[in-house]
Amino acid sequence: MMIRTALPSERRAIGELRVLAYGARGLLDASPSYADTLRELGWQGRDEVLVALVDGRVAGTVAFVPWGPHSETARGPQEAEVRAFAVDPSVQRRGVGAALVGAVVDRAGQEGVSRLVLSTQTVMRGAQRLYEAHGFVRLPERDWCPVPGVDLLAYELVLKD
Repeated sequence: MMIRTALPSERRAIGELRVLAYGARGLLDASPSYADTLRELGWQGRDEVLVALVDGRVAGTVAFVPWGPHSETARGPQEAEVRAFAVDPSVQRRGVGAALVGAVVDRAGQEGVSRLVLSTQTVMRGAQRLYEAHGFVRLPERDWCPVPGVDLLAYELVLKD
């Protein structure tokens, strides 16, 4: 497995992987139009899309999103967000997700942010366990509901005080 910054030529494959992974878990049922958002997350401004390659194919992805005008959970320049985390269902539970979370935490450290924050759907218990295993803790004061039927839990990882 190799983790690296995604290439522009991989944009379509990454978008489709995200939609596949979220759709397979029923996470798009309450808001099917979110599929269009998933395809585009992480390709703006200072955002960075990381990709996991397994046997030369895109098997997982995560976006590192520094605080900015399109931030949802980050509250200032000392924070960055984890967005659009997805692993191909055919390779889940093989370390791809853990490697991606580790890579985005490393990327945040390189950028010098103090806190890395994210939102996850309440039903994404496997992802929550993975985040917690990497030191993320709940940030309930930032929980939110973008559309009816989609409740999001906020998490944070303090990188430096």
